[in-house]
Amino acid sequence: MTNLNRPVVFGALFLASMAAVSAHVVRGGNFPNDAVAFVSSPTGESDAPVKIGWGALDTELRVVCFYAANISLPRVDDNDWPRVTAVGLELPDSPTGFSLLEPIGGDWELVEGIQATIPNRATVTLDVAIVANVNPAGLGKRGPNLLLGIEPGQVRARGNGTRFCVSGPFPDTLPKLGGAPGESVNTTIELLLNGVVVGFHRVAHRGPSLDIGVWESSSRAVPLYPN
Repeated sequence: MTNLNRPVVFGALFLASMAAVSAHVVRGGNFPNDAVAFVSSPTGESDAPVKIGWGALDTELRVVCFYAANISLPRVDDNDWPRVTAVGLELPDSPTGFSLLEPIGGDWELVEGIQATIPNRATVTLDVAIVANVNPAGLGKRGPNLLLGIEPGQVRARGNGTRFCVSGPFPDTLPKLGGAPGESVNTTIELLLNGVVVGFHRVAHRGPSLDIGVWESSSRAVPLYPN
């Protein structure tokens, strides 16, 4: 899949301090109870992108690693599904020039600037997305018995699931959600994950049953960073 379309207010204190977010539960827009992922930074809320330098030179490139776990319950009729087949990020200012560092081997590929329509919400542009090498039915392109993506039934815990590492021009600051216009905060991986978008395949029994989801918080506007 190279395009994700192929298909309570938490309180003033929460809004004022998005740095306190502890990982992200993502729910599909069509099947919020059946398509669920848990996306987290590796060790904690303060994890920051790692700078890539060359001697004293700052290349302005950063490495970001995070984990995505598929905490959906396996389907009763086929416990291999639903599977997470894409994970993407909305970023401010539309950066380009990203590379996938992990996983490698061809099961996943990185694409930039693709459109994702969040069911019942809006269409967003994903500046960087990691997509499983599957056909529109969610099956491996090299053979129908090759199941790619992230299998269901995983544990909701930080550092669980598949680890993704990406290098590129991740920003050093991000707009502060709920803050004054122009107010920013230092970038952490958890804050980058506020803009996470997850794609699922074969959520229901019939058809491809595609779904796309975002962080379940009411603070998660769609799009997160409007132009």
